[in-house]
Amino acid sequence: MAETMAGFFITGTDTGVGKTVVTACLLALLRNRGLDVGVMKPLETGVDAKCSSPANSDAKFLMESAAIEDDLTDVCPVRLKPAASPYQAAMIANQAIDIDKILSAYQTLANRHPWMLVEGIGGLLVPIHKDYLVVDLIRDIGLPVVLVCRYQLGTLNHSLLALDHLKQKNLEVRGIIFNQTGDLDAVETEQPALLKELSGTRLLGGVPFIEGLATDSFTPELLQVLEQSIDCTGLLAGQ
Repeated sequence: MAETMAGFFITGTDTGVGKTVVTACLLALLRNRGLDVGVMKPLETGVDAKCSSPANSDAKFLMESAAIEDDLTDVCPVRLKPAASPYQAAMIANQAIDIDKILSAYQTLANRHPWMLVEGIGGLLVPIHKDYLVVDLIRDIGLPVVLVCRYQLGTLNHSLLALDHLKQKNLEVRGIIFNQTGDLDAVETEQPALLKELSGTRLLGGVPFIEGLATDSFTPELLQVLEQSIDCTGLLAGQ
């Protein structure tokens, strides 16, 4: 198990929910507050290690968006070309995933940065090995969880299932953040308040839709919007 440091593990209710967007926003906000924050994407799939860029690599996007100078092999120690869960991608690529390598890379970064943001892959039950899931990696890294949720119909079910599983595993949930991917209708707008009511979990806010999101999007103007949209005081409570 990695030595616990300050920071957060950003996971989501599903694949494509917006974990990278939320992680990049939190990275920008915390660094703007003067915190020395490192970032890690322990595993990514669907990426050709020989031909990748911030456009198709979450790890490279996060690094470039915040001018991170750490070694890519530490930030993302496992990169697999097949677009599948890590377990399936590793089987297709005939490549073993070394959990100790991931935890060692995390410790290297955590020793360098007082704060760490770690972005997961897919949802909590995505398999890394047959008997080792993303939720097990969260446990072994030891950071509080931020759960990223979508606004669309169905999010209450997916989010409550994820929160219930985190509770069963005795993992600390710092809060939930919604990620907006377009215009919201009246039903979607009510989802954050409903989820807070039903789960009793701290609502940290929502990331507004960022049109044309790129690594250079995190301007002072956007940071001002994010400061108003995300409850950093609640996020940092107890750290």
